[in-house]
Amino acid sequence: MLRTAMIAVVLGLWAGPGAEARAQESIGDFFFFERADPTSGEDRGSITTLADENYVSGAGGLTFRCSKDGFEMVVTATYLGRDPTTTVRYAFGDEEPTAASWNLRSTGMAAVAPADVREAFLGRAASEASVVVHVSDFQLRSHTYTFNLGGLEEGLSRLTCR
Repeated sequence: MLRTAMIAVVLGLWAGPGAEARAQESIGDFFFFERADPTSGEDRGSITTLADENYVSGAGGLTFRCSKDGFEMVVTATYLGRDPTTTVRYAFGDEEPTAASWNLRSTGMAAVAPADVREAFLGRAASEASVVVHVSDFQLRSHTYTFNLGGLEEGLSRLTCR
């Protein structure tokens, strides 16, 4: 119950008003949310998992979603700032982290992966059990989240924009 409530908070950080979830289903470590744009009816489904280290309400979520801009990979975090971008690094296992500049949402609490980063991530994630993500904030502090990836492939198959 608490995990579901935390996911609702994470979703609220970037979903905003409008696209209300019609259904929710647990898929491994992820939750699938079925929703549609209230105006166009277009699919706005998403899958979300919370970080093992979710100490702050709303922080540490990994989401793949259908948006008006297409398929997105979003990491929610604590307040990151008002700059248009932030540095995000991720690593599978003991490998060196891959770093890139991700766009920040206007709330300053979520970062969206560039398409090439998202696809490289997904290319590796299918064969991995977890990933460690480091997100830098406006004070150059790094926030670290570990996401378990069980159910990712099945969850992604439920997204019509994928």
